[in-house]
Parts: sequence; C-alpha cells; structure tokens
Amino acid sequence: MRIIFATHNKNKIIEVRQILGEVASDIVAKSELGIDFEPVETGKTFADNAELKAAGIRSYMLAHGMLKDDDIIMSDDSGLCVNYMFGLPGIYSARYLGEDTSYEEKNARIIHELRFAQGEERAAHFTCNICAVFADGRVFHTEGLFEGLIAEEPKGTNGFGYDPILYLPEYGKTSAELTPEEKNSMSHRGKALRAMRDLLKKVFEEDKKKGINQAAFPENKEDSGLVRPFQTILVVSDSHHKDENLKDVLSRLGMIDFLVHLGDAEGTEGMIQQYAGDGVKCYFVQGNNDFFNDLPRDIVAEFGNHKCFMTHGHYYGVNFDMTQLAEEAKLRGCDIAMFGHTHKPFLKVVNGVTCINPGSISFPRQIDRRPSYMVIDINEEGEFKYHQVYLDRK
Repeated sequence: MRIIFATHNKNKIIEVRQILGEVASDIVAKSELGIDFEPVETGKTFADNAELKAAGIRSYMLAHGMLKDDDIIMSDDSGLCVNYMFGLPGIYSARYLGEDTSYEEKNARIIHELRFAQGEERAAHFTCNICAVFADGRVFHTEGLFEGLIAEEPKGTNGFGYDPILYLPEYGKTSAELTPEEKNSMSHRGKALRAMRDLLKKVFEEDKKKGINQAAFPENKEDSGLVRPFQTILVVSDSHHKDENLKDVLSRLGMIDFLVHLGDAEGTEGMIQQYAGDGVKCYFVQGNNDFFNDLPRDIVAEFGNHKCFMTHGHYYGVNFDMTQLAEEAKLRGCDIAMFGHTHKPFLKVVNGVTCINPGSISFPRQIDRRPSYMVIDINEEGEFKYHQVYLDRK
C-alpha cells in the first residue's frame, strides 16, 4: 500500500511517515513523484479544500497513468480561526492580507484587531483537516484542533506562520516557544494524522471482514496496470487553433472512446480527429469564434445512463449564471449540460442538471491559469465519475 501526501514540505512528510507508518509501507510526497501542479482551492471549509487537493491529485495520477491499485492520496488544509474575528482568517490564513504579506504583518494585524478583547474573548485555535481519497474513489476525513488564546505580543522562534501569537495558558508559552517534540505531540496536524491512522485501521478491518481487496482496481491478468473503465469520455474546450496541449493529452491519456470539444477549435477539428484516432467518436459544437464552418450549435447525445446537452454556451448566458443553460438542457430531456466559452472549469448541479465546463485546454482564465480538461469514466452500470485535470503552465 502506498500513501501519496500532497505536499512539498519535507518536515511535514517526516511527521506523516512517523504517524502513518503503522498503516502503510510506502509514504511519499507528491513532489517525489514529480507532481508539481496544485489543484485550485475553491472550497468554503478546510474539509472542502483538503478534498479538492486530494481528489485533484488522484485525478491527475489517473489521467497520467500513475495511479496504482492500492494507492491512497491524502492532503491537508489548515489555518488559524480567531473567535473574536468570527473565525477569520480561517481557510484564508495563507492569503490573509495578501499572499505576499509577511506573517509578522499578519500577526501584528490580528493582535491589533483584538486590542479590546480580554480573557476568553481572545480564544482561537488552529484547525487541520486531512482528507484521504482511495484509488477506488472512497473519501474519508479527520480533523484536529490546537486551542489557545491570541497573545498580546508575538513570542518564540521555534514555530512559523501564526505560531508566535497562539498562547497556550496551560504551558505559559506560545506555540512558537514549544520544542518540536512538544508541538508534535499536541498539534492540530498531529491529532488529525493520528485520527486518520486509527480510522484507516478500522476501514481496513471492515474491508477484510467484507472480503474487499484493498486494491482499488481488480488486477488485470494481461497487464499489471489499471483496468480501464467501461468507457471514457475526454471533454475539452476553447483550444482556439492551438492544439499542442490537446495533442499531448491524447498521447498520454491512453485509450478513450469519445472526445467532446465544446467549441472554438477554430478550424482544427479534422486534425483533432486525427490525433484522437479512428476508433474515437468525436463531437464538435460551434463556438462564438468558429466563423467559417457548419458545425452544429447544440448536440444531444446519450452516454451510459445519461443524456447530455452539448453546447458552447454563449447563447445561454453562461458568463452570468447557469440557469438558462440548465433549463434548455431540461427541455431537451437531458440531465447533463456540457459547455465551454468561459475558459473556467465548472462542475455543479443547477436546478437538477449537472453543468460541467472542462475549462480551456489552451487559454485558461481561472485564477491559477492552468490549462485544463475533464475525463469522464463510465462504469458498467452506466454511471459517471468526473475527473477535472489541470496541466502545468508553460
């Protein structure tokens, strides 16, 4: 069994290995596998962001043929929550006052915000949520807290970040004044990791009782790699006559059954079909920049148990909201709407319709500016599993 922890931090992976070594024989940081992309953290809670990161790494590994049958991908998200500040900085801890602002400035600002707070009004805690995503898609969470008070002035040099301002009354010290051994024994991440260790033991024991193999995918006797899904759809959009990324994705992705291009290919549809191969059925819709072709504006097609409405989206106001798109899909008898145009990844159920946008594979516009695409696996029961995948910026 292998645990891949989504971190570049050498000290963090040492702590992970110390605590989770009881349940996994191989624990590696994602950087040790050459994975350097960072999934976008758009969640509203620590658990949301931890899961987005872990699930994103799993999707990346699956799309790049790196996922092994007994892999568990883990990620953590943590931050300081100050009661007097209504839980802030919370999930924005690293970005509080701006990502480039020093923690000396961040800490000074928090102390200033609490200048009139006394006693328990200064209560605060570090939170760490850890998410484990199994190769078979199962998701588990644990969480740990490290409680204290906001100090009246920063103290200590052993910690980092907000450690100098979290005062621990029972020890008469701030977190930054603890020794590394003391901090590891009581830290929020240490608590969450120990809880995850105990949870995994229970999961493995239950799996054993049920006769479930820890391998997420059954072994393929003809090939030691992964058994592929029943069918696979590659969904892309807004390549705008620049197909290098798409060509590279197709060369590395392996066998697919369908390719859906959601508009603004700008005349390279024939080349894309060649890249995909003769055995791949391709769907192309007309984008707002596809001026000189007769591609259909909309397509309705069935995949597995789902009926999909495919369109570029500019006729349905997708730059503003998905309501019109979802209503049009429902009128067509579709439960899924695929669209492009915004150059931003999107996956959300709107009025009963699952609306998906793979983002732009060539000209992304979301905050991190990573080209992106989506892989949809269809199992033998006809159900969809979505994998939003991001490429490295070039």
